[in-house]
Amino acid sequence: MEISVEMDKKIWHTYVVNIGEEFMINTTWVVQDEEHLSFCIGEIREIYGKKKNLLVGLCADTGHGYGRGFCNYKGMAKDAPFQLLQLCVGSHCLLYNLDDVNYSRRSFTGTKHKVLKGFLYDKYTTVVGVGIKDVAQKLERETGVIIKNPVELRKLAEAEKSLKGNDVRRSKLGDLAKLVLGEHMHFVKPKKTTWWSDKYDEYGDPLLSNDVIMYATVEAFLAYEIGSKLLRCSYR
Repeated sequence: MEISVEMDKKIWHTYVVNIGEEFMINTTWVVQDEEHLSFCIGEIREIYGKKKNLLVGLCADTGHGYGRGFCNYKGMAKDAPFQLLQLCVGSHCLLYNLDDVNYSRRSFTGTKHKVLKGFLYDKYTTVVGVGIKDVAQKLERETGVIIKNPVELRKLAEAEKSLKGNDVRRSKLGDLAKLVLGEHMHFVKPKKTTWWSDKYDEYGDPLLSNDVIMYATVEAFLAYEIGSKLLRCSYR
């Protein structure tokens, strides 16, 4: 899978991620700005329908273990708190910064994630992902954000008749993408990736690296695409 990313030169924290020659994803990185997040979610609702069930591909990540990553955390990698929530609907991806590390000059202390809570607890929002139950529990424990309608992609794959004979109970996202979407969508994230860029935004704060933007977008997009296809199959 060929992937590339371009930053919008006029609008900070806005990117276009190209996945092969087929998909172009509009990605916005939201840095704990409730008003900005509300605007982005509002746009998505306008495009995909306000009172229709909205399918959201979701992943979450932490800078722990990345180059220039989460340097203040000293515990085990599996317990490192989420820093980045990856959400994808169709060709739109939101990367939401969950912490205020490196952003102390901006008043984010005590952010309650009100907009995010409303979005993920909405009865019209269905969230799909790999290991989604564990992600949902960890997200609620760390932020108070509750996913009302989580759906596990592995279980959807298990139930799909055309995939019978494949053991998907422990499949990773990339393996499911290959199985459900085809060989051309197989995705393996490089082990060596830098979290923060050496570039800064208009506030003088560091930007996420292009690699993180690119791979975080791809992960959420694949979750969305796999969920979309398997749910369509289940309704046949």
